[in-house]
Formats: sequence, C-alpha cells, structure tokens
Amino acid sequence: MKHIREISRAAATLVTASFMKAKQAVSQIVTRAMTTPFLKSKQAISRTAVKLAALPWRRYGRALSRAAAGLVGIPVAVGLTALQGAVVGPLTGDYRTIPKMLHRFMRKLFGYKIEFNAASAPLVKDKRVWFVSNHTSLMDFIVAGSALNGTFVGKAEILKWPVIAQLVQAAKFIGVARKSEFNDESRGKIAQNFNAGFNVIMFPEGTTGEGKKVYRFHGALLSLLYGGKATDKKKHDVALKDKVIVQPVAIRVKSVNGKNAAGNDNLRQAYTMYDEHNALRMIWKCLQMREIVLELTAFTPLDPTNFSNANDLANKAALDIASVVNPGQTTFEKKAIPGM
Repeated sequence: MKHIREISRAAATLVTASFMKAKQAVSQIVTRAMTTPFLKSKQAISRTAVKLAALPWRRYGRALSRAAAGLVGIPVAVGLTALQGAVVGPLTGDYRTIPKMLHRFMRKLFGYKIEFNAASAPLVKDKRVWFVSNHTSLMDFIVAGSALNGTFVGKAEILKWPVIAQLVQAAKFIGVARKSEFNDESRGKIAQNFNAGFNVIMFPEGTTGEGKKVYRFHGALLSLLYGGKATDKKKHDVALKDKVIVQPVAIRVKSVNGKNAAGNDNLRQAYTMYDEHNALRMIWKCLQMREIVLELTAFTPLDPTNFSNANDLANKAALDIASVVNPGQTTFEKKAIPGM
C-alpha cells in the first residue's frame, strides 16, 4: 500500500504541475491587464484577449489529458509489472510480457513512434548480447525497452525514485554505483544477469547528453568481457559462463509533429531530457507534442576478441553510433557524471 500511495502522489504531482503551467500563463496575462490604468483598460482587455487566444490551448489540453491518463494508468501498470516480476517471471521465466505492455502504454502517453533506419543491421537474437546506446533522455528506457530484449543497467539511485523504482525492479533492473570502487560488484551483477540467460542494455556515456553529439563511452563495465574482476555482494568471484557480443544501437530524434528534427535544437529538445532538476518542465513540454518519431539504428555486432581491450571496443561502438547521431564526429569528450 505504501508503494501505491507513493505512485499516486507522484502521478498527481505531474497532473498538478501540468495544470499549474497553463494556469500560470493565463494568470500572468490577466494580472498585467488588471494593473493597466483605467483609461487604457479597453485596449488592455483587447490585448489580453489576443494573448489568451494565442496560447497553445490544444497542446495544453493534449498534455493535461495525457497526464490524467498517466494518473490512472501508471499505478495499474506498476501493479501488473510487479506481479510479473514477483509471480509470473519466477514461475514461467517470462519477465518481458507485461513490461512490454507498459512500454507500449508509455509510448502512447508521450506520443512516441519508433522506427528502425532502413540501413539498420538485424538485432542479435540467437546469442547473448550486450546492447549499448547513446543516452539523451530520461525516457530512453521506454524507447530502448520497446525495441530491445534485455535487462537495463543504470545508476542505483533510480531504485530510490517513487514509481520508477517499482517499475524497474519488476523488470529486473541492474542498479550499479557510478564510482570505480564498486566496479567489481557492478560487473558481478551483470555477469549474473548474463548467466541467468538475459541480455543487457546499457548507456556507456554514464549520464544523459543534449543529443547533439556522442560523449565518451566508458569501458570499465565492458572489461567484464576481457576478464575484468567480477564479484557478488559477499566478494566471491563471479565468472561469465557464455560468450557475449556487443551490438551498438543509435537513438536519434527523427521528427517532431511531422517536422524534420535534424539540426534543430528546439525540436530535438521536445524529447531530450538531460537535466534531472527540470524533469517536470521537460515532461510537460514532451506531453504537448502530437508525435515524436525516434529512429533506431542497429550496427553490426562487435566481437570482443577483435579488440585489444574494453576501451577500444567502447570507442568503436561510440564511432558507430556517432555516424548517425553526429556524422563526422571522430573524437569523444568525457561528460561529467553527477556525483563523481
């Protein structure tokens, strides 16, 4: 019951924040009109009417209706996802069906449409695979989770977020600390996931970027594929049982409301969410969009034995993804990771 209350409060906050955005815009216009000298009141009223008419009411209505749908649907989805993780998964081995339904619901809620680039390589399905992708939005988990079959690796702090925590725990999320002294245990968690028969989805930049370019891919966790030390919570060694290959997958904002987003920061930012402190404002903006098309490009899988070390492998994956996200980019700067 505690989790349900947390979920309801968080969803209600989103709806309230959405309503307050629209209310604030109207209030500012009306306040300016009310403080205008009496002799100019007629002109002020006229200008106020024009400004009110110019507000994007259709977009505000769309955002509010979607937020309301989320208020109703997300708690239900969390409950079903938790049931999958606690009962259906352990009994049947199926941890994907309900999370997939959740991803589909979230795509509709935010107006996301996913397309694969015509030049995309086939997704690996017959081997253990480590999917790596660029990270431009807090919503990447919806996009990647809809298209890729794997368990997400991400910062452990997510497990403290109401609503999100319940969702990712049910989907067997691997929470890792982003400090190097915990790398052994983080690699151990990933190895255990592979050994249990699941693939992995990871964003090696370590944090979200603005979507203009690709930042350096960190190789610390990928070193598992080169014999990097991996331990469990009790510091016992964990060995990787099967061979794992790496497949880079690029995520790119293709269009927003039918307009080409290539090179257009304003359109691209309808999806990108790289500032957690302004998450509600970014979500409000995203909810207003009629449709955001996300293009995925999968590249030829990378065999770790063809690279001398994890950093070389990570750099090759970054080069592949940059060829779509930021053509011509050949070097990668390190993006500061919060808390490190």
